[in-house]
Amino acid sequence: MSSNVLDDLVASVRSMLNDVGFYLSPATVIITLVAILFPFALILIFALTHKEAPTRPPPGCRKLGLQGPSNLSDQYSPKYSKGADATTSDPWKVKAIFIYPVKSCSGIELSNSEIVRTGLKYDRQFTLGQHVTSLPTLEGKVESEWSFITQRTFPRLAKVETEIWVPDPQSPGYSKDAEYVQSEGCLVIRFPFSPDTDFSIAGLKAYGKILAAKIDGKSEPMLEFRVPFNPPEARIKFNKYQSDKIKIWKDTPEALNMAPEVPDDMLQKLAYTLGVANPLTLFRIDTTKYREVHKCAPKKADVGFDPIIGMQDSYPMHIMNLASVHHVAAELPRGNRYRNKLNALRYRANVYVTGPPAFVEDGWTRARIGRLEYHVSCRTTRCKLPNVDPETGVADRNEPGTTMRKYRVIDGGSTSPCLGMQVTPLEEGGVKVGDEVKVLETGEHFFLKV
Repeated sequence: MSSNVLDDLVASVRSMLNDVGFYLSPATVIITLVAILFPFALILIFALTHKEAPTRPPPGCRKLGLQGPSNLSDQYSPKYSKGADATTSDPWKVKAIFIYPVKSCSGIELSNSEIVRTGLKYDRQFTLGQHVTSLPTLEGKVESEWSFITQRTFPRLAKVETEIWVPDPQSPGYSKDAEYVQSEGCLVIRFPFSPDTDFSIAGLKAYGKILAAKIDGKSEPMLEFRVPFNPPEARIKFNKYQSDKIKIWKDTPEALNMAPEVPDDMLQKLAYTLGVANPLTLFRIDTTKYREVHKCAPKKADVGFDPIIGMQDSYPMHIMNLASVHHVAAELPRGNRYRNKLNALRYRANVYVTGPPAFVEDGWTRARIGRLEYHVSCRTTRCKLPNVDPETGVADRNEPGTTMRKYRVIDGGSTSPCLGMQVTPLEEGGVKVGDEVKVLETGEHFFLKV
């Protein structure tokens, strides 16, 4: 504290005391202030000594992600509000790009991305799954299986942060033999966890961690672990990975159970944070057994290949028109705090576009984004997941789902509201912010469940 600030503080305290009839010398005032502030200073120092040290980057890797402010930082601007009947000469462009390495967890914003057969590279290659046991049948038979989890049931997944670190010869410690270089990088998972507090030494340290997190601007302390992004066969054998079937809707692909890479207590704490009562683990799609896409996706006879996905719900990619989100936001009930400020990230799209009027994308069937062509396979049907606020991890009981059901049940193949489009890339290459979006074909859509 500077001498000027201290002098001002002492003068202010003396003035207040003099006003009520107390006349104290400057020295007495300073001693009084120290006596009052000393305990708080001790608490502050105690908290800062328990601040979590940042984890060292994996050798030979760099962090993937956008540098600087989000491209959606101005997403609520009225300039993106274009009604369904609007006419506009604004260019149709890619506004923002996101990947979600772990299904239903928070995403990573990019300035550009590689497009592969499964969609955006690194997108939805992992999922968390719980081991569910059924009630006994009349014959006493009990069945159990691994089943994926999402924000639909566990909204706190929105608070689980993810990072992707990719090999880079320019990064410190790079070597072809480096642990994560051999695994095409690594996935970092970070989640909030508040330890128990009491008046024991461990409890006081826990309180220090919580206070340190508050000082750092976080609601809770964070724990993290990392796993190889794509472990090589030698690592899989050495760590004795299990290959298990996991249920994703009606599909049951075989996937790598990543439990050997994660401490048991870490998975237990993650389960506690999410509110999962069953055993929990992390799965990675087996890259030799990608899931085939059928339904409304293009057929091999037409495009020369079978569309495939990792842990996505149905299709490789998802695109969203920001004007359509604005339209839904404007239709929310008066008094709703999200009216006209509905976070587009609730819809978890890969590519956000601006320029088209609201809902014009409903009729797209083929488009070019940048240099690549895409099959616009079907509309995106919506469940309750967009009701989860991605910033808080708290689900609203009604909105925006209730509003969308009033006017966005538009597909003859579904009774669910629709917003956004499911997309299958027809070529491999890249996409970047600022790419032009051009519609090549339009037509009718009919959602197919199987």
